[in-house]
Amino acid sequence: MHIQKLKILSEVAKTGSFSIAGQNLHISQSGISQDIKKIEDELGIRIFDRTRYGVVQSYEGTIIVKKANEVLLKYEELILEARKILDIHSGTLRVSTIPAFITYLLKPLMEFKNLYSNLTIEISENITELTVESIQQNKSEIGLICIYEDILKNIEHLNFESILEGTLKVYVSNDSPFAKKKKITPEEIIQQKIVLYNGDYIKWFIKNFQSTFGKLNILLSSNQTEELSRLISNGLAIGFAPDFATKSNPYVIEGKIVEIDIINYEPINVTLGIIQTKNRTHTKIEEHLTRFIKSELQYYLNKD
Repeated sequence: MHIQKLKILSEVAKTGSFSIAGQNLHISQSGISQDIKKIEDELGIRIFDRTRYGVVQSYEGTIIVKKANEVLLKYEELILEARKILDIHSGTLRVSTIPAFITYLLKPLMEFKNLYSNLTIEISENITELTVESIQQNKSEIGLICIYEDILKNIEHLNFESILEGTLKVYVSNDSPFAKKKKITPEEIIQQKIVLYNGDYIKWFIKNFQSTFGKLNILLSSNQTEELSRLISNGLAIGFAPDFATKSNPYVIEGKIVEIDIINYEPINVTLGIIQTKNRTHTKIEEHLTRFIKSELQYYLNKD
């Protein structure tokens, strides 16, 4: 069981509320509720009783929560020992990421910062090419990017570590006829109004798609995922994104937006990964942060 699940369990028990626990842990209320259900299903025990006044621990739940708190205490002791071993007390680490994943990075970086209170973490949002350039020029120690065919030649001289493999999907409103079919053809896409996330990978896909099938009816391109999601959920347009990029999108979680496949078109694969320079030795803290980011992102992005 991931340590984050134990933190959620402990926080819900302490606050007696999914919503307050979510606020304290920077997770949506629905996310907290889903995680608690998964924990109960995994253990086969009803830990909390839901009432209109909040949640209270069941008899069995008090035992489980007590054990969870004991594990968390041991975890904190482990972290303190790791700090002593690494002997890291201060410094600055710079992380450059494509904008689409800034929300996924914030939580891991906040947790890492809690482990090393005197460490300064600087995070910047850049398109893929600028993130690659930032790593090459040693302006950032760690970069998070989407790898696709067109960018491979630019990272030949960098270390690359894969986090997740994914595929491009189409996103439509839940009352769209395509939502029921779960698929759409390129010819049908041409007939739709399109909203685009303003990222390198999507631009690369659109360029290749239009060169084969003709011009798309693009309403707008933006970095504002909330606005794009609202337009899609209202049936005003369709959109594109890697499947792993929408794992925490509330519109997708709540079923307002449905993920569908493009058929009669070669699968468009994409890899989310971490890049670092090869021209210097990485510090222990960089290696630790790289492992931490990879582990946390795999956890959050692989959640069902």
